Parts: sequence; structure tokens; C-alpha cells
Amino acid sequence: MNRAQATGSRRVACLIALLGFAMGGCVTHRPVLESGALSVELTRTPFHPQQRFQCGPAALATVLGASDVDVTPAQLEPLVYLPGRKGSLQIEMQAAPRQFGRLAYRVDPSLASLTAELDAGRPVLVLHNYGLPLWPRWHYAVLIGYDGSRDELLLRSGTVEREIWSARNFMRAWDNGDRWALVMLRPGELPAALHKDRYMEAAIAFEKLASPVAAQQVFDAAVRTWPDEAVGWTGRGTANFRLKDFRQAARDYSRALDVDPSLAGARNNLAMALMELGCTDQARLELGKIEVQSLSGSLRAEVEDTAALLRDRPAALSCPGI
Repeated sequence: MNRAQATGSRRVACLIALLGFAMGGCVTHRPVLESGALSVELTRTPFHPQQRFQCGPAALATVLGASDVDVTPAQLEPLVYLPGRKGSLQIEMQAAPRQFGRLAYRVDPSLASLTAELDAGRPVLVLHNYGLPLWPRWHYAVLIGYDGSRDELLLRSGTVEREIWSARNFMRAWDNGDRWALVMLRPGELPAALHKDRYMEAAIAFEKLASPVAAQQVFDAAVRTWPDEAVGWTGRGTANFRLKDFRQAARDYSRALDVDPSLAGARNNLAMALMELGCTDQARLELGKIEVQSLSGSLRAEVEDTAALLRDRPAALSCPGI
């Protein structure tokens, strides 16, 4: 096959791919949206027309703007755009919102979960693939609404402020993108379709860059929702420790250990909080419950550092209860 023939073949493949999406609405199908679905359109969602190859920064600026973060695609470009790939990877798209005080949450891979977020007033960032298995054409867009009577979905996409898709064509492109979708949560907000492990994973990642107050709000929501989940109590304890509320931090770490006594990290942190409160005897007692020899390198070093600090502290004559 010569070069001209190869180019022609690629054009034919592209045409077939596009015709596959365009013709999907020509056949009569049962509605994709759930029966009884109404209509929602988040008209106040910002619009940032994308520049060439930069749908990632534009789509992310759109959902962050809807979450009251004033940011432009140009500001996001250094954080998410990879010139070598002429696009943005999902991992960068999930990480960048943390720098703006927002928790990026992976939405459950169902159309009902997408519409539930829209009902809650949150636009959804989605990843589409308009190509073929061997020739993908990735594109980020923002879902802003749906019309149950027409079985249609509404998007901010590329250079189009209000793009209308049949629900069937939308699902085909979203299926090809492995049904990846994100919403932006303010600290303390919970998604409409809540998944514990996914929320905790996002909360832990968020805490690494968040202010102590924001982290506290995120884990407050977690412990209210899952009071028997040790990760939430540990995260809230760390936020309170950073806020120098050592008494509350000690209480939170103690709650985490009530749920799971094997958490050496939480027990070490409890000893640190008790030491800050002047409860050195109680701190030594907690630290003594940790089997240091069984710990991994970094956690073992932290426990040994705490023990070294405690060696220089006098015994506590009295210790207020926590």
C-alpha cells in the first residue's frame, strides 16, 4: 500500500467511525434514560472553548468553575496537559483539583449515577472515545444536563457551548472511554452516588495537599457517614493534630483504634497527641503496644522518632482525660 492509499484508508476509517455515531440515532430504539426521567440543565456552568488538543484543561476549568473555583484553562495547562501526548491523562485530571481545594471523585460507571449528580447540581466531567479500538480519539467533555422526554444529554464540549447528544450515542462514546467520569466536591460535600472505598481513597489523596480545615471537613463527612470506618477517624485525627487541637486528635485516634487496634500508624499518632497534651506516661503506654520489629521502614522510623522524643520528656504528674 502506498502512502496515498494509506492516507485514504485512515480517512475511510475516520469516516466510518464518525458515521457510526451519527447514524446511531436513525434507528428506533428504546429510551436509554430511565423511565420517568425529567429534564435538568445546569445553565450556569461556565464555558471555556478549548484550544487545539487542550480539551482536558478546558473541561477541568469548566467543572472547577461550577464549584466556585475561579481558574482558566491556561492556568491548568501546566498541571494537566502533556505536550508529548497532545492531551491529558486521567491521573493528572484527578490530581490537579486538590491544588484548588477540591476533591475529585470518580463517579460510578452508570448513566443513573451521572444524572444523579446533575440532579444534585454538579456537572460531570466525562471521557469519550470517538475512534476505533486500534485508533482511539479521546476527548474530555462536561455533562451539564439531560432531557428525559427526548432521551438526550447536554454537554459543554470542545468549542460548542451546548452540544446535544442522543443518550444512546453518548453511552457508546462513554463506553469506549471505559465509563470514566469525575465530579468536583467541596470539602464536606458527598457525591450523590456514594461509594465508601472510592470516597476514602479520594479523601486520603486530598489530605496531602489540603489545608487542615479543608481536610477536617472532608473527614468529618466520612465519620458521620461511616462511623465504623477507622480510616475516617484517623484522617480526622491528623487534621485536628495539624490544627493543634491535640485533645480532639487524641479522641479521634482512639476511635480509630477502637475500630481496628492493629493500626500502628494511628497508635503512634495517638502517642504524639498525648505527648503534646503532657500525658507522657500514657503516650509511652500506647507506644509500647506497637510491635516495632514488624513495621515497614518508614512507619518504623516514625515510631522510633516518637520514642526518642518521649525519652526526653519527664513523667506526667497528672494528665487530663481525653
